[in-house]
Amino acid sequence: MLSAHRDMRAAKAFFRSARATMGFRPSRVTTAGHGSYPRAIGSVLGKTVRHRTSAYLNNRLEQDHCGIKGRIRCMRGTG
Repeated sequence: MLSAHRDMRAAKAFFRSARATMGFRPSRVTTAGHGSYPRAIGSVLGKTVRHRTSAYLNNRLEQDHCGIKGRIRCMRGTG
């Protein structure tokens, strides 16, 4: 979900939307280290959800999407 602003309001909206889409509360969330994320996670998902900010923890997800990204960028003329 892209937002023009990365503030508390946008972060809360994102986590509410993610929770509604998934249908359950996760045990851990991996995000960038922006200051509004820990507070938004705590207020929307609960204090027991573990917030991880390491850049390497989402490598599995990024590698999963690399084939798709390569095809999309080529079709857009940016690759």
